[in-house]
Amino acid sequence: MSRTLEKLVRGPMLKSVIQDQVKQFITDRSLKPGDLLPPEGQLADDLGVSRGSVREAIKSLESLGIVETRHGDGVRVREFNFDAILGFLSYGLVFDPAKALEILQIREWLEGAALANATLTISEVELDQIDELLGVWEQKAAARESTSAEDRGFHRMLYASLGNASLLSLIDIFWVVYNALPAKSVGHDEQPLATVQAHRELLAAVRQREPALAQQRMNDHFRAIELRFGEAIEQSRTESAGPSKAPEGESQ
Repeated sequence: MSRTLEKLVRGPMLKSVIQDQVKQFITDRSLKPGDLLPPEGQLADDLGVSRGSVREAIKSLESLGIVETRHGDGVRVREFNFDAILGFLSYGLVFDPAKALEILQIREWLEGAALANATLTISEVELDQIDELLGVWEQKAAARESTSAEDRGFHRMLYASLGNASLLSLIDIFWVVYNALPAKSVGHDEQPLATVQAHRELLAAVRQREPALAQQRMNDHFRAIELRFGEAIEQSRTESAGPSKAPEGESQ
């Protein structure tokens, strides 16, 4: 290997230093997803720390999605993923749902840029497949059934032709975070069939190979979501504030 793991001095930042050393070891050895790391005891000896310290550092790296522990097998390098981002956003938005509006705007920017390219690269076969999905979506919307799977599938299928797996993962993160929020934070879609129609119009613009028109229709769709979102957040704030207290000496 190109370098050895360095002996570490004990201190309050020990776990963080061990994490950095393990990550450096992975890059120096050019380890790939699925490759096995040295046993816990060997890492502890190489670093001059306790096995418990190494164990805690590995747990932290596992929570970040960098490695994974397989019982009876050892610790292996994980494939690059966005799990840590998803976990952070999902947890953070519980305390500040209003931030979800900013996340929604980021998703709009991301999809708007991708849509321009997808409009020119998507095949007729892929467009037909999305059209079929819209048919299922419409039936379920008319029956007032959950259409979250169709909504998610529409956006994934729309950008699949770009061949960018990371883009699909990021869009998935925004979608999952948004749909994981409490209904009182995002509001209910009172016109599910209109939502399907908005996606039909978007698909029609893509089929016409009109990037600007497709982007405009995408923006219009997001405006409607943002409006519903904003109203739900304002209502939630009002309910949380409760009835205003009348000045002393006045009846309520």
